[in-house]
Amino acid sequence: MFFQIYRQPYVGILLVLVFLMLRAPLLSNAHETEFPGQKLAAIFPTAQKFIQRSVVLSSEKVNTIEEQLGAKLRSEDLKPIFYIPISIEKKPMGLVFFSDSKGPHGIIEGAVGLDMKGKVVKVEVYEHKESDKIAGEEFLKQFVGMDIDNTFKVTEDVEAVEGAKDASNAVALIPKKALVMSYALFLKRKPKPETEKTPEPETSVGDMPEVEDLKALMMLMIDDYFEIVDYFDNGEGKPKAVEAAKRLAKYAKIISNFEPPKNADQTEEYVYLQDKFSETLLEFAKALEIQGVSDETRKQWEAIVALIDQAHLRFSEEEIDLDTY
Repeated sequence: MFFQIYRQPYVGILLVLVFLMLRAPLLSNAHETEFPGQKLAAIFPTAQKFIQRSVVLSSEKVNTIEEQLGAKLRSEDLKPIFYIPISIEKKPMGLVFFSDSKGPHGIIEGAVGLDMKGKVVKVEVYEHKESDKIAGEEFLKQFVGMDIDNTFKVTEDVEAVEGAKDASNAVALIPKKALVMSYALFLKRKPKPETEKTPEPETSVGDMPEVEDLKALMMLMIDDYFEIVDYFDNGEGKPKAVEAAKRLAKYAKIISNFEPPKNADQTEEYVYLQDKFSETLLEFAKALEIQGVSDETRKQWEAIVALIDQAHLRFSEEEIDLDTY
């Protein structure tokens, strides 16, 4: 329920998006998949597995996406499927989105790989009836490194295949669609441009950023959650894990300021669960500081996970399965 996070404005969209896809009730159940294995492996060759996620777009989201995209979505776009590559360290590496667009001579089928900063790592074109050059590396490699701030338009930041301007624009629409849909579905704000980024300071427990809604608050928690998970996995980084637990406790306390997504008439129980969640995290932080990794702290962490499952089942669209990740 409550491990969706947006660490600071410096964090890229995919860090947020992928965690939302792995945890949030907005999406259908995830499962590991081997299909389309070869195409996925060609985009993220070092991934150990892929988790599939499906999204159902509301009419409001469709309108938002079409407005930002500057084009109508095809019927196939209304139930998009994302594939999340998982590394050998069991962490998400980005996402793959299969999509298509209408070219001068028919449908162009392709796929886009985005990294955890929301930048294009690869664009593939499969089936088409256009010039073979639109599927060539020379044309497609220009999209690598582009992000939501690019226009993906010929004469602006895309160099067209000679004699195939319209087809080139159609191909460019595929990565643009992947980015626009990602932002429209999961973020209300954009990360700062690369030139504005500065080294990220340690976040003090008492200095918590303001948030506008529940999603934004949940997105603040991802790094802290993984800090604890990593500590239990390898036994290193105890001070950081303790501070992460304290921050999570504060975030959990703030969650109750927002109306629950489901069963809003039972807000009192919702607030009670969040307060209990926060108190349990504080107790866990104290024990972790004293004991480090121990049978007791592992047991406390399991209790925290159980609280998350309980709250998800009660106040979200579906029960969360933390073992999926």
